[in-house]
Amino acid sequence: MNKKLDAFHLKVIAIVAMLLNHIGSGFKLYEYSDQLFFFTEFIGKLTFPIMAYLLVEGFHYTRNIKKYATRLAFFWIISIYPFHMLFYPDHPFSATELVNNIFFTLLMGLILITLYDKTENTAEHILLVIGFSFATVMSDWNLIGVLIIFGFYRIQNPNFKKIIPPVYAAGFLFLLLLIAYLISPSSVPWYELVSVLGILGTIPLLLHYNGQRGYSPNWVKWGFYLFYPLHMVILIIIRGML
Repeated sequence: MNKKLDAFHLKVIAIVAMLLNHIGSGFKLYEYSDQLFFFTEFIGKLTFPIMAYLLVEGFHYTRNIKKYATRLAFFWIISIYPFHMLFYPDHPFSATELVNNIFFTLLMGLILITLYDKTENTAEHILLVIGFSFATVMSDWNLIGVLIIFGFYRIQNPNFKKIIPPVYAAGFLFLLLLIAYLISPSSVPWYELVSVLGILGTIPLLLHYNGQRGYSPNWVKWGFYLFYPLHMVILIIIRGML
């Protein structure tokens, strides 16, 4: 297989998918077009698995895990308010109403695999996975996000590790929504049920990843982090103007 995608290409795909997804959700496109909203949701499902895979790559290659974790924590904190205002503008900004953003989920995943790497006891391993999964209950990509990260870390086969986590993530979310749909069809629109299959689109992208960092000057490295809170602020301003 001719692998032409490097980490830079994957990051660009991830942030474009994220932008489309956040436009769809932030501007409530489902009120205007189910098909258009489905498109933004389907494409948006590419974002987290790509970020999760690159997080694990960063874990293996970084020289300073503490700096890596601190960077994630910093952008989690500065993104808390923009994330809340974009997706939960009608809810009070308080600890009881707070839903954490994607950087919190990534941070929990990084801490999990760091601690897992330093322990050998099976019982401790199980407790770590369960504990850090439930730590993201009130977070973007709750529960399953940390398990995607763990799968990318734990599975050793270079091809299987790119296939299995997206498959079980898509399967879990689809089954969850299917059960909700069967119980109350009106509570789960068709596009929510089908859009989770967009996660599977990550598989060919990761299989074409060549393991190279690609174009990565400092402004690009920090720009990808800064894009997250900045694009949400811009979308909030545009929405307010409209």
